[in-house]
Amino acid sequence: INAEYMGDFRCQNISEVNVKLAVDAFVRYNLRKYGYEYVNIDDCWAIKRDSNNKVVPDPTAFPNGMKALSDYVHAHGLKFGIYTDRGTHTCAGRPGSQGYEEIDAQTYADWGVDYLKEDSCYASDDHQTAFNEYGKMRDALNKTGRAIYFSLCGWNPWYAPQGANLGNSWRVSGDVNDYNSMWNSVFINSYLSQYASPGSWNDPDMLIGTSVQSAVHLSEDQSRSQFSLWSIMSAPLLIGSNILNLNQYDLETYTNTEVIAIDQDAKGVQGTIVWQNCPTTFTQYKDVPSCQQIWSKPLSDGSHAVFFINWGTSQATVKCDAACFKTIGYTSAVKIRDLWLHKDLGSFSEFTSILDPLGASRTLRFSQ
Repeated sequence: INAEYMGDFRCQNISEVNVKLAVDAFVRYNLRKYGYEYVNIDDCWAIKRDSNNKVVPDPTAFPNGMKALSDYVHAHGLKFGIYTDRGTHTCAGRPGSQGYEEIDAQTYADWGVDYLKEDSCYASDDHQTAFNEYGKMRDALNKTGRAIYFSLCGWNPWYAPQGANLGNSWRVSGDVNDYNSMWNSVFINSYLSQYASPGSWNDPDMLIGTSVQSAVHLSEDQSRSQFSLWSIMSAPLLIGSNILNLNQYDLETYTNTEVIAIDQDAKGVQGTIVWQNCPTTFTQYKDVPSCQQIWSKPLSDGSHAVFFINWGTSQATVKCDAACFKTIGYTSAVKIRDLWLHKDLGSFSEFTSILDPLGASRTLRFSQ
């Protein structure tokens, strides 16, 4: 599992200066200590292809080129990620990699790239064609001999059954920009747990913080619930917040070692829903249903991470009773620890939590 930073600079602010500022912030917050190791550039860095068909960075935004920027990232003990598209163009209309997979892969390797996100704009929607195109980039990356994490970004759950054959992670839903799209992504990913395993992950998109200075933001409860639930789902932890102005609340969220340990657990199992009253018929991008869920994830030491969430619009009481305990794997009392309060709560044979509306949650660890 990888933890990394993608940022929220968007097209107009992608530049060498801002990426270096992000690296400096990474160091200032000591995020590497907590497992965050990649600093990744998204779309809008490329401008054209040269006479040898090599992709050319925007000379205004990146006057020293990508190799120099990669060296800067590496000099700070971090890894460098970059972006392309399997289609003819990227989503922002920059050069795509279709037909240039080997040239681009070798170019990235020469620059010292450690992570590649490949999007799906201006490309065929046919499933087998998509698999073939991603397969071309997979093979091209492997041919370089450089270890490069390959992140597929096809925004659809039908990538999941083939994902492990194609890359290290694969986007299963559209972008997460608000509470509704967070629900959307969680709903989709809740059906895909069987496809996740060590080195191969369902990707429900980036983490959103609470800062109003970011391009998008969630409430405090929602942001913290997202971080916990992404960890329960063994998802890549990609910080999409404004890291240059990271507030104290978000910093505490992203550096909670007990929750990060759930995400990074060596067993590599994606958690599943053990109780819910939520709908099981999916309607994309509609209002979040007024419902509750309990999730569980088995951990390598025999304990379980357990997550209670209230998606609804009013306060709710959520109970994991004896049947819920049995579904998780317990037939007797367990010791429960709250991973945000960092507090042992005692021994319980059932557990009830009163949760505030609109995304409040409890993140617990059950053990015997």
